[in-house]
Amino acid sequence: MQKLTQKEEEIMNYFWEKGPMFVKELKELYTDQKLHYNTLSTMVRALEEKGFVGHEQFGNTHRYFAIVSKEEYSKGTLGNVVKKYFNNSYKSVVSLLVEEENLSLDDLKKLIEEIEKQQNNLQ
Repeated sequence: MQKLTQKEEEIMNYFWEKGPMFVKELKELYTDQKLHYNTLSTMVRALEEKGFVGHEQFGNTHRYFAIVSKEEYSKGTLGNVVKKYFNNSYKSVVSLLVEEENLSLDDLKKLIEEIEKQQNNLQ
């Protein structure tokens, strides 16, 4: 999955939160920024080219909608980080979290229990 820029992620968050929108509606959400309609339209079309949004045509205009869920994107992003910085080892990620005390032993035990429950449900 392609990586998004910070601004593209921001736009995608609006689609994930609000649902399908016209560029005009999207622009209205940027009340504190002077973002030109054409700039925003170009960014949305770039997201469409990357496969993140699709559109429905209404006369001369398009209503855009997310075709990649936030969960799918999050998983892909996490996978890229693990691959790039942890030699594709989730074990290394968990080890780092434990070492840095971001993940307690109790949290780790609960996580193992949840994984075991999921494994039992699959069998």
